[in-house]
Amino acid sequence: MSRTPAPLSLARRWMLACCALAGMLLDAGIAQAATAADSAVADTSLARALVQAGFENVAAERSEGQLRVALENRRYRYSATAFGIASRLAAEPSVLFERRLGLVAAAAVYDTGGEGRAAVYYPSDGSYPAAPREPKLASTQKSLDLVIRPLFTYELGRLFDPVQVRLEIMPELRYNPWPGGRIRAGLVFPIRNDFDTDSLHPDLNRIRPGPVLLEQFAWAPGAALVSGTAGLLGNNRYGLSVGVARPLSGGRFLVDGQMDITGFVAFTDSGTTASTPSLWTGFAGVTYRPRVLDLAIRARVARFLYGDKGVELELKRSMGDLDVAFYVQRTQDVDPFTVTGVRVAVPIPPATRPVGPPVRVLPVERFSLSYADEAAPVGRYVGEVASREDYLRQLNPPSLADKADRFRGAVQPKTDTHPTWGRASMSGMTGFVNTPWCGTIGDRDLEVGYNTIPKAVAYDHRGQFRNDVYYAALGFMPHFEAGLRWTVIPGLKSFGELVPNSKLTDSDRMLSARVELVAPRVNRPGLAIGIEDARGTRRFHSTYVVTGIPMDIYQLQNRMSLGYAPHIFTASRHVLDGLFGAVEVLPWRFVALALENDTQKWNGLAGFEVGLGLRVRVALLDLERADSKRVSLGAGWSHSL
Repeated sequence: MSRTPAPLSLARRWMLACCALAGMLLDAGIAQAATAADSAVADTSLARALVQAGFENVAAERSEGQLRVALENRRYRYSATAFGIASRLAAEPSVLFERRLGLVAAAAVYDTGGEGRAAVYYPSDGSYPAAPREPKLASTQKSLDLVIRPLFTYELGRLFDPVQVRLEIMPELRYNPWPGGRIRAGLVFPIRNDFDTDSLHPDLNRIRPGPVLLEQFAWAPGAALVSGTAGLLGNNRYGLSVGVARPLSGGRFLVDGQMDITGFVAFTDSGTTASTPSLWTGFAGVTYRPRVLDLAIRARVARFLYGDKGVELELKRSMGDLDVAFYVQRTQDVDPFTVTGVRVAVPIPPATRPVGPPVRVLPVERFSLSYADEAAPVGRYVGEVASREDYLRQLNPPSLADKADRFRGAVQPKTDTHPTWGRASMSGMTGFVNTPWCGTIGDRDLEVGYNTIPKAVAYDHRGQFRNDVYYAALGFMPHFEAGLRWTVIPGLKSFGELVPNSKLTDSDRMLSARVELVAPRVNRPGLAIGIEDARGTRRFHSTYVVTGIPMDIYQLQNRMSLGYAPHIFTASRHVLDGLFGAVEVLPWRFVALALENDTQKWNGLAGFEVGLGLRVRVALLDLERADSKRVSLGAGWSHSL
């Protein structure tokens, strides 16, 4: 009598699939390690020189008259720097392979004497060259990392708790036991927490495990980069995650997909609480990188962590090792949500990191921070899982071309011809006093600062409260300036007429942008269009077109502008409304004097460069009624990324 076997549960099928995938990864890794030409001759002197320069997992050989070098770079911040040092030591054209976690990630072919763009090949390409064979010098398997990582969470805008902050420190051990593998184990120590515990995070205020997991990367030759993660993940989840990515067109496109099956886990006062892994999440997407910039345009369709499904579009610019990304999500669960926000990844010193000791104690490489205009738990991914996109970071032609100066070993003069006039105005974008300039801040230039507008000339609640402006102006791309601004109105409480005990100081967050259509040059006019306070209530809104010209008169740098601000969008207030104009003179290199009409009043400003990128400004707003109550002060700090 035969018995029909019971059907496998979904979880068991997933486990079997993961085991099969692990076997495929192992076979692929063995096959990849075995690909080497029998006629290859090791170049041990070059390999030792590369180890002395700070590289690990080093191998160098000559095969069929071609020099091939493989190395892992955990010392220098940029792959382009590592390739440049290797090319200098090789002193001849060569094929350079960068390993990551002991696994070859990509091959970049450089001509050390030419100015051509780098050609990047991946193991998933049919034309991928054979990497140098074993043995490897200075193996990363002999080194253990202790990484100190800050965890920062915040929320703004609650009536009775206007600013909530959670700060934690997580020491994390990282070890690379075999090619492509990494073991991570972290422990979270709370420092400050203003949030209440809830069903999603019931173990706040406790010392608890962070990510405790195994990551594995492997190339399926001629197919794709595959990753797997198993263990305690982020967001109080545990389980499995598997992803597949395929670079196309030499790295200009990346097709990436991921699936996770996780359960809830928490480490509360009453013990460990866990649920069976049954929640399926994941995404599928494609990233495009234009040839001219280290810019990534990514579109995804996703099933998010807390039950919502939707799409996401992200525009990310890498400036040096700083990443700035603007994104928008459209998700749907019970109710639809549209979420816009900014993601920033800031590099943490030291830029050159030690290698060689058996134990390295270091801060995390980069600190990530994000802002979203929606506090509800929507549009969230499972955290702390292996990312194919991060694994291939900087290993694509646009990124390497953007850092070509680092490859050559010396920083070249910037081709950006923007003059030093590109300083922020009282509005937080480059300009004069309140009116904009027809140019933009330099590509990859950043200015952050603060201005205070007295209540006598404030735009919001004039005569009652002053306006404090916190701003950031960024050259996100050549000829494109993005502005982030937070206007705080001290003394005014949000919803105070409805909630008398409100503690929330009224504020307004805004996003602005300007496009330089014709770049201004000395004695040649420029043209730009822009929008300020682009969405939301538009309490400080303007749309405008502006032209202007810089001039040298009697050896003085001068500039003049003329613009018009029409009504295009419905807004609570139009700050610029009609015709405006300005003139500026630089009597000395470090002093600027400006006079303008901002469609409502005449204003004057004196700006001073005090060194180290610091700028201070003093403005007299509404000159026809000039008195001490109309004096505005501000300061900013600028830096080229």
